[in-house]
Amino acid sequence: MSDSALIDWEQLEMIFGEEEDDFDEEMAELFHEFVEDGNGQFALINSAAFDSEKAKIAKESHKLKGSASNFGFSRVAEVLAHVEDDIDTLTPDDFTQSMSEARIRFEKSIEMVMGRYPALAAGAN
Repeated sequence: MSDSALIDWEQLEMIFGEEEDDFDEEMAELFHEFVEDGNGQFALINSAAFDSEKAKIAKESHKLKGSASNFGFSRVAEVLAHVEDDIDTLTPDDFTQSMSEARIRFEKSIEMVMGRYPALAAGAN
């Protein structure tokens, strides 16, 4: 998969504008909140007991999928949709592998967005 396939850049341009546009600080703050909340959601999903908390895992995956999609993290959203939709047929190993893949894609997507919008990296906590 190419790096550009990780992100829906058109979606991000709707949020942040073109690279040469003035940067919206409120949108930057929302992005940082998304990253912080996303990290929390990953921790929550990964701390759930796979065998007994599948409904919780599906619900939290759904929430994170929506946020990821809103910020153009299309491949992260794709993996989380798989977890949400297929939770009843996933094995524990499939679940662990899918969440690991989603996490790696999440981190890489953050890196790419901050590379394209340097003002985001400057405002990172």
